[in-house]
Order: sequence, then C-alpha cells, then structure tokens
Amino acid sequence: LWPVEENPDRARAQKSQARTWMQAAYDNARGDDALVDWALLNACAMTGAECDRAQLLQRLMAADPGNAELLLAAYQDAVERRDTATAERYWQAASAGTHYHPRINELGTLMVSVLRQAPAPALDPVLAAAIGEDIQLGRDATPRDIADIVVKARNAAIAVPAFAPITQRCTTQVGTLPPATRSACKRIYALLANDETTLITSMLSLPRLVEWAETDAEREVARERLRRFAWVYESLRRLDDPSAPEQKVPGDYIDILFRDGEFATLRRRLEINGIPTEPPSGWLPEHPRWRALLTGEPVPAARLRLGVLFDPWFLPPSPAAGALFPPESRCLEGGALPE
Repeated sequence: LWPVEENPDRARAQKSQARTWMQAAYDNARGDDALVDWALLNACAMTGAECDRAQLLQRLMAADPGNAELLLAAYQDAVERRDTATAERYWQAASAGTHYHPRINELGTLMVSVLRQAPAPALDPVLAAAIGEDIQLGRDATPRDIADIVVKARNAAIAVPAFAPITQRCTTQVGTLPPATRSACKRIYALLANDETTLITSMLSLPRLVEWAETDAEREVARERLRRFAWVYESLRRLDDPSAPEQKVPGDYIDILFRDGEFATLRRRLEINGIPTEPPSGWLPEHPRWRALLTGEPVPAARLRLGVLFDPWFLPPSPAAGALFPPESRCLEGGALPE
C-alpha cells in the first residue's frame, strides 16, 4: 500500500522494500493478468523498480483493444521518450478508441478484499466513536471501516489515471485549438463522459462537450448531462456542509463505489438521505462556469495559479467531503483542477 512514513530513515527503508516487492512482482508476472500489468505501470514508476513499460502497455492494449485510457498512457510514454511519430500514432488511435476504462475499481476491489482480512486490533471505544462521528457513519467505526478508508485514499493516490495527455493537448492559453486537434479532443472527451468510474472524467469532459457542441440538438443533450451531473455534485456538497443535519452513509459504500463507480455511489448517498437524484425542472448550478454553459452567458475564465488551473469552488467544504472527494481525485497531472 506504499505507506507514508515521516521519519526519513524509515521512509528510505520502506521505499527500498517496496522497490524489492515490485521488482519481484514484475519479474514473476506471467503476462496473463491485465490487472497485474495495469497496477505495475504505476507501481514500477512509484517505487523505482526496473520494468519494461512498453511491454506492459503492449500486453494491456492487446488484452483491451480500443481502450483510450491505455492508448493515452502509451501516447504519454512515447512523448517522454521523445518519439514523436509513435506518440502521434497513439494519439490518433486514442481519438478513434471505442471506450475509456481505467481499472481503478478492479484494483480497489482487490485491495479492500485483502485488507479486510488482515488481523487488526479492536479500536479504542473513544476513538471508534470519534471516527464514526467524523466520517458520519451514524455509529462507531470498526477496523473494517478503517480498512475501507485506507483503501479509498490509497487507491485514489496510486490508481487514478493521469490526465496530462488530455489537459496538455486539448488546452490552449492563447488562441484556439486547430480544428483537427479539437475534433480529436472532442472524441476523447466523449469517451471520458461515458465512463462513470470516477467523478473527474465527468468534470473534465461534460463542460467541454457543451462548449464544443456543433448543433443545437447536440448542445441541448450535452447541457442536460452537465446539469444532471452538477445536481448530484452540488447536492453532495450541501449534504457535507458542517451546518447540514446529520447524514446517512451507505454501510456498503466502498462496495458500491468499486462495483458501480463514483457517480452511482453519490446518487445512492442522495437516495438514502431523502434527496432526489434528478434536478428539478429549470434548476441551475451555483458553479459559475457550469451555470454559464447551461444558460449561454459568457463563460468565466479559469484562473491560472503557479502554472495550473485553479478553481477554489472544487475544494471540499468539510473533512467528510474531503474523504468523499480526496485531493488526488481533483488533481490533474500536468493540468491540475478541472475548470
């Protein structure tokens, strides 16, 4: 799980141990388990294990043809090798992909099934009550809850796909994108919008699909998708506000998350707290950019801070919301926060 260790000496020892473990995992990988290969793509880079990324990517792409998530990873790998021709080939292949599907939930399911079985001491009653209150369980926390929290945070940290290829290629600070680039980006955003594994894909893609709609009919469909997403997202922000009444959290929250995806999990939270999962007729979001895209008003520009797009509206209102939307799920490598 790559534990974080503040003591420098222990941190170095843990990193060395992790590198040894991951090197052994790579050396013993038979190439017949796509989840192992997908996890090693991240794990090898994080731990410094010597792995052939090209071989891992080739096996993954062969096992899941047309998956833009893998094709974009191959594109980024070629960019880092300064292989322009290969990078362009993978970029075009990603734009012609049939789906976008990261394996984050499969990895999360595996991690949580293992950690729940690990022996753990009983929690101190005072601590159990405090944790249960802090994460709004409506009961005392158990060792199983702690395992779930650890996996949720760790899985987001190590398994959320990097969006650098998209944010770098599909964003311009000056002028507009060339028509061919914009068309390829739009096709990739459409694939992202159909994947509800994580919220970040909808945050990235739905506003762009409204902005780049080519017909009134296409724009109307894109706007309604954004409006429905914004309703769920903003309803959860209000639910997580410290001044809001005590909320209910599904007992099988993590299981729903890894089975059905993050968006379905948030809709379930609304349901059990008596909040409609669909927006009322005519409802508009508070977020200024989303509202502008839905009304046709001028769209406010994202502010640039320290070289990244920054939007404080996406910061969580409370510790509970921070658990629901961990910082890792809001950071876009190479681009930072969604607009």
